[in-house]
Amino acid sequence: MVAACLLAGLALRYAPGLRGVLGDTALLRGGVSGRLVFLLAGSAICAVGLPRQLVCFAAGVAYGAPEGIVMASLATLAGAVSGFGWARGVGRASVRRRLGGRLARLDGFVTAHPFSAILTMRLLPVGSALMLNLLAGVSGAGFGPFVLATLLGSLPQTVVFVLLGGGARIGHGWQVVLAGLLFAASAGLGLWLARRMAAREGDAGNAPDMP
Repeated sequence: MVAACLLAGLALRYAPGLRGVLGDTALLRGGVSGRLVFLLAGSAICAVGLPRQLVCFAAGVAYGAPEGIVMASLATLAGAVSGFGWARGVGRASVRRRLGGRLARLDGFVTAHPFSAILTMRLLPVGSALMLNLLAGVSGAGFGPFVLATLLGSLPQTVVFVLLGGGARIGHGWQVVLAGLLFAASAGLGLWLARRMAAREGDAGNAPDMP
């Protein structure tokens, strides 16, 4: 399943014009159809684990901060739900049988604390969004906690890169500065939550391995 995702990612990476679509500001601003094009291209990029920062930056350039945040969030969420649903519907049983060691412990932690675990890992500045989507899909995490934690946990970086895109488009240096501050704050919050949960699980004798 993971190999299939990686192959799909390579296909999208080298598909002519896909990333060019996100750079076509005139197309993306073309009313409802332009927004639909953005959502389709953006969600496809996010679904296969390609950098969603590109999607957020393009949203900032095309739509500015308020609308761009909404559009990038929708594309991110759609891509994450696609990975989650595919893992749960197609490969859940086989992948769970193969989970061992560190992944098995992390799977147990996500199952026991789906919202807090997914929220924390979304906030961390490192890690694979694709692997988290797949792990959540094969774990016992509920769909509702996954969606809410993904939306909230992805929001800080979404805002950061939309602001960067909007600032680059209109030359507002304050947006770039604000984006940097937000990135540092969200990363710090993610690390604090990770340490807090690791300490709590350690006290319970079942500390998870955070990625």
